[in-house]
Amino acid sequence: MARLPLGTRLLMKLDVWSVRWTGDSFFMWIFSRRSGLSKDPLLKGRNAPALVLVTKGRSTGRERSVVLPYFTFDGTTFVVGSKGGAPDDPDWIRNLRQTPAATVYIHRRPQSVNVRFAREEERAKLWAQLIDFAPTYDGYQRGTRREIPLVIIGSGWAMPASSAAA
Repeated sequence: MARLPLGTRLLMKLDVWSVRWTGDSFFMWIFSRRSGLSKDPLLKGRNAPALVLVTKGRSTGRERSVVLPYFTFDGTTFVVGSKGGAPDDPDWIRNLRQTPAATVYIHRRPQSVNVRFAREEERAKLWAQLIDFAPTYDGYQRGTRREIPLVIIGSGWAMPASSAAA
């Protein structure tokens, strides 16, 4: 895998720190505007809710952190492994396939989770709700041959009330 430029890596580390300690993400602010979420009257003035996902690196065993938007529909909280419609899965997806234990930081609160990948029927239902809510993901899916995975980080456990996307 190609190494990202130093400036990009530093911005990503700063965003992880920001979400972990303040609960807000600059990248989610940008995502909200690019995906059309900011035009939704129910979300006016809000950004896509962000979390920090900490996985175990499959090669190094070191902790790897990434800031992601998360969504909650019908009591199921999940993240999307879109990588902007790239032909391959993001590294954090590959890490979770090997080791599904992770830590998520939502509203500055860490929680240990065992994630799972959405099954076919479950994915179809969540995907339909997701693209109604954030149509950008439909374009990502159309732009790649792989099926973009939905990673369930919580089902039936209480997320902070302000984090629910729908």
